[in-house]
Amino acid sequence: MSINKLIGIHVVQGWWRGRGATLGKLRRPGKGQWKREAIFLLLILLALTTFYFAAYHIASHALKELVNTCSARFEIELENADIEPPMAALPQSLCECLAQTFLDKNGVVRLALVDSRLLDPLALEPVTEEDGDACINALWESDASRYQVDDRLL
Repeated sequence: MSINKLIGIHVVQGWWRGRGATLGKLRRPGKGQWKREAIFLLLILLALTTFYFAAYHIASHALKELVNTCSARFEIELENADIEPPMAALPQSLCECLAQTFLDKNGVVRLALVDSRLLDPLALEPVTEEDGDACINALWESDASRYQVDDRLL
């Protein structure tokens, strides 16, 4: 029985030595590990950058369609009401302001997901009347400041 115990202890001791030597060979300390980690991080950065630019492209396409549809509907409503807009660019400017507000509320990624049909459009936060009033007021203020006369000249 004592012979079996000695052989067992010797095998276990040899196993630990072998395992340590194997783990040491697998680790490869030095520049190789650093290079692999750097390449892995660069690949992650490249994937995130590609994802962001793809989402930005899709969202900008969706916003262009939204502005074009909005301005066309606004012009049709003005024609039906027999109201002549004070400026030709008024519907376009108002719709661009509303689209910017819509983008600020929902974000680029959510708009891209809706445009690619991965997110339900009802999940987006809508533009409210207060947002529309703020856009109208911003347009009128910028228009009034454009035609403002300097008091020193009078």
